[in-house]
Amino acid sequence: MDLAQSIYKTETLGKISNSKFLIPNSEFRIDIAFGVDANYIPPMGIMLTSILMNNPNENFHVHVFLNSILPEDVDKLKTLVNQYSNLQIDMYYVDVSVFKNFHIEKGYTVATYHRIIIAKVLYTKISKLLYIDADTLCVGKISEFQKLSFDDKMIMAVLDRGEWLPQHMKEMNISEQQGYYNAGVLYIDLERWNDFGLSEKMMEILNERKLSFQDQDAINILAGDQIKSLPVKFNQFLLMKHSNEELPNDTIIIHFAGQLKPWQPWCENPQRAIYDEYRNKSLWKDFNYQPRDYQENRLMGKAARHNGDYSAALKWYYRYVRDKFKR
Repeated sequence: MDLAQSIYKTETLGKISNSKFLIPNSEFRIDIAFGVDANYIPPMGIMLTSILMNNPNENFHVHVFLNSILPEDVDKLKTLVNQYSNLQIDMYYVDVSVFKNFHIEKGYTVATYHRIIIAKVLYTKISKLLYIDADTLCVGKISEFQKLSFDDKMIMAVLDRGEWLPQHMKEMNISEQQGYYNAGVLYIDLERWNDFGLSEKMMEILNERKLSFQDQDAINILAGDQIKSLPVKFNQFLLMKHSNEELPNDTIIIHFAGQLKPWQPWCENPQRAIYDEYRNKSLWKDFNYQPRDYQENRLMGKAARHNGDYSAALKWYYRYVRDKFKR
């Protein structure tokens, strides 16, 4: 199957006011892609707000690959492009049946696989692309990416880290010399990606194997030696389960990696104040996260009880028990 054919609808919101910035491969425009579903549109909108606030003199062509979106979020994205003349958003609606046989690990959705399609759709239009997960914030200058050299590599990314990593690399048969990279922020040479046939190779391996970190594992297994290591400032982890992490001053992108996210009501990490600052300045300041399983119902109840809202706590605890028994 031609992966580009999995896009069944496209929609353009806004237009960068100066037409010279719409020239393909223009050095005056930064192309950014997201892969999301309806659950991650609000975090993406908050991330976009942080990009625009901290990079007022740059022009952004944003490519959103999605399989679902609420009407109110479409309206907010339309408002956003009207507020910022340096922003254009192209939306690509993905037929996710192409991933019907793929494994989905707890905490992820099928939208993680949109990364596979992005390069196939965009490589004839642009040459360099910055892919960013939606659970991020921009607190620095995105133009720093454009100053980097690929040095004949296909992808630039930051090495992953964590106590789990050595064992996982061993299971994946990935050497320390090669390293294992986090796919939450990828700077991609689209021509090299497609010449290598990475999307097709990823589809093949994901059809054959159950990978714990899904397309991230596939990228590391197939193209690890084609990845150039970036300084951590381009993808600075800030784990909400840890309360003592400090943010380096040179950080460009904060990545809220891990299961606990700063927009979840039960997140008590004081560092979530960084996220709330941008959230409150965005069109998604009233975003109310909804639990996605019975375990999150319990966490919602705990958060409501902590805030003294006992009627809401009882409601969520009741849903927790009900959904647990249904399961």
